[in-house]
Amino acid sequence: MRIISKLEDLFKNIKEKNANDLCFEVRHKVLEIPRDLYFQTIPKYDNPLSEEAVQYIVEEYLDWKDDHGLVGMIRVNDNKERGLVELDAAVRYVVNCEDSVCKDCQ
Repeated sequence: MRIISKLEDLFKNIKEKNANDLCFEVRHKVLEIPRDLYFQTIPKYDNPLSEEAVQYIVEEYLDWKDDHGLVGMIRVNDNKERGLVELDAAVRYVVNCEDSVCKDCQ
């Protein structure tokens, strides 16, 4: 219970600000990569399916495509049956707040 009470003390002192002038749109990109090629390409990682490794692949891929999205969460599926590594990446893009679908969210 000590950790919970410390977190509560922390939470009580967090000041949340509204970022009215900064809006994002989230898009999911599902990247299917041949499994053999994936594991050959990133041998420097102890765990090629780690958060760090898949983050690296998605960020480098977006950079290669000249895509200026900001990578968020990534779900990894090592699909051995299909011979693929599937990366489902949530990618954020800055959008005009006036065009935002969720105007009531501000």
